[in-house]
Amino acid sequence: MAHSLDSVKLYMQELRTIPQVTEQEMVELFPKISKGDGKAKKRMIEGNLRLVISIAKRYSCYGLDFLDLIEEGNVGLIKAIDKYDPKMGYNFSTYAFWWIRQYIQRAILSQTKTIHIPLYAYEAIKKLINVSERMREELARQPTTAELAKKLRLSIKKTRKFMQEIQVFERVGSLDSPLGDKFDIFLKDLIRDEEKGSPDHVVDLIKSHEELAQILKKLTPQELKVIKLRYGMVDGKGYNLREVGEKMDLSRERIRQIEKRAIERLKKIVIRMQLHGLE
Repeated sequence: MAHSLDSVKLYMQELRTIPQVTEQEMVELFPKISKGDGKAKKRMIEGNLRLVISIAKRYSCYGLDFLDLIEEGNVGLIKAIDKYDPKMGYNFSTYAFWWIRQYIQRAILSQTKTIHIPLYAYEAIKKLINVSERMREELARQPTTAELAKKLRLSIKKTRKFMQEIQVFERVGSLDSPLGDKFDIFLKDLIRDEEKGSPDHVVDLIKSHEELAQILKKLTPQELKVIKLRYGMVDGKGYNLREVGEKMDLSRERIRQIEKRAIERLKKIVIRMQLHGLE
């Protein structure tokens, strides 16, 4: 254990010497990567390793060595870099999150026995994850529940049940990261139930960026601007209430009220989507 902790500490120290990739740098790197520039790809990988760590931390409670989680996440990062197309319309860190999480989840399922998933569902869930990954490659987006059900030859109800079993991965650690960190801004963090102190499980049913975009369109222009500034959706940086207030010429308290209203609106939209089915 001590050796493992020392290795993690050394890895983190080395990582601090590597500057993160800026948005402008990404714009310059991806055309080079698409042409097979190994140096550009290496820079993209190294400059996004912090993203892998921030996601791996969420899964450190499942009994897998942290360095193993990082290694699996790095494979997902490389996959994301190979698959990403700036024309997709969303930033790279958002896209890479799905790939990194997928590889970490798959490693946990295959290597640890600490996750309490019913035995009858274990193989089906592994198959669902693998099929989901293949379909994402084919479709260049996350497949819907209906598409997965058809591919798996299962009912939508059964498929959704297995998807809910997978939610075990999302229930621990997601609130440990600070709001505003551009790597930890995902929809479940925006609309978590603050009274219960845990994410609403319904938001885990939102699997594609298209669905996220449709949800955000339901906000007023003012609410949308506040959410985007607060949660790093503009330039990758999450601004605090005071900074958002200065940008919008509003008081800190007014921004807090707008944000709270927007979060409540998002929560209602997601719940309504669940009731009507996401397929």
